[in-house]
Amino acid sequence: MVVAPGTHLSLVRPEPLPLEAPAGRTARVLPSDRYTDHPGHGLTPQKILQIFRLAECGFPSLQCDLIDDTVENDAHYRNLYEQREQAVAGKPWIIQAGAPGAREAEAAFALDRALRRLTMVETYQHQLSFNRYGWGASEIDWDVVALDGRRWVAPVWFATVPARRFRIDDQDQLRLLTKEEPVDGVALAPGKWWITKRTGGKLARVALSRTGTWLSLFKRNTTGDWYIYAQKFGLPLTLAFYDDNGGTDETSKTVAKKIVEDISEDGGAVVPKSIEVKFESADRNGDATGTHGGLISFCNRELSKLINGSTLSNDNGDSGGASYALGDVHDAVRWEQVLYDAERLQESFRVNVAVPFLRFNGMDDVAPPVLRVQVVRDLTPRQRADIAEIMIRNGLELSKSQLRQELGFREPIDETDRLIGSAPPAPAAGQGAA
Repeated sequence: MVVAPGTHLSLVRPEPLPLEAPAGRTARVLPSDRYTDHPGHGLTPQKILQIFRLAECGFPSLQCDLIDDTVENDAHYRNLYEQREQAVAGKPWIIQAGAPGAREAEAAFALDRALRRLTMVETYQHQLSFNRYGWGASEIDWDVVALDGRRWVAPVWFATVPARRFRIDDQDQLRLLTKEEPVDGVALAPGKWWITKRTGGKLARVALSRTGTWLSLFKRNTTGDWYIYAQKFGLPLTLAFYDDNGGTDETSKTVAKKIVEDISEDGGAVVPKSIEVKFESADRNGDATGTHGGLISFCNRELSKLINGSTLSNDNGDSGGASYALGDVHDAVRWEQVLYDAERLQESFRVNVAVPFLRFNGMDDVAPPVLRVQVVRDLTPRQRADIAEIMIRNGLELSKSQLRQELGFREPIDETDRLIGSAPPAPAAGQGAA
């Protein structure tokens, strides 16, 4: 029996896959998709706790809206998520056979051809939003497609369903909110959904943004205080001195007030000789850069650790000039995050897309095709060329098109455009042999 796979820790056994692909689409557009209450506006600690508790009771929509608001209003926070998701979603990919064999190769080739027709980069990035919300879910539209003279049941579309469209039941399973079931939702049909989830606890609590929301709130409040400070003490104070003749000269007083108002609004004013105007600079001993700016920098560093596992991978402006060695350490930590995301994406694809694909095409005995996302460390063109040369000398076959793409060289247009170098020298006697 083939069962619908799951990619998260659960005490509930998945439902078995049907013999035929589910038809239709459950996740239709709802009127509620067009608006949000923006819970991130006027945010307070009490409001965050209320929204988090509501999510833990099985209703995470407001929590998802809160995450969207906090990420949207924080440039650093947003950039961290974009970096992490694009580090995998923006890389070349291929579908490979899950094991040696003609049928495995045939299945992998057919699935690869079918997926090349779709917007897979968008789909991958949506799946990788599991770090933001705790899950990324796409509804799969299956249909019959003709590939090289054979008819296959294959995905023809991935509907990227927002995380706010789900609720969580008592068994920690996702249910889709629909027009007919806007509160309790409906169960997700086996073989109809591609879902990637974070693990490690209750589904409503595993999103990285649950932690990031607090840091974003502290940062927002500090920025607001800093803005008020700048309004009060950031500009020179305009003072107008006049002789009030024992407190009886109301005309001079009125003129002095008018001068101060004109300078504040227009930047200049007509001043009679009888009135003296001075500009008192703000007291720099009360500069809040070290207080407000320091707290904002602290929040940014904590957000960097949360999302990328490091701080120097993004910038080192607050590090006091960190060493290259320390930067390498931070880069290595971020690299582990990239590998983790790629592996989670590849695993969820295998169990949610590849296995049903074989099932619906009567190939249960075939090893599932695997998704391979080409995530590699950042290397200079010279480093890549040197590594390729070493691999070729050791008898390993490489892809010409991949090397050209990574090194930035295109195919020659014609013979006149072809650049031919000298042949490499033959290895000396006793070298190059295994």
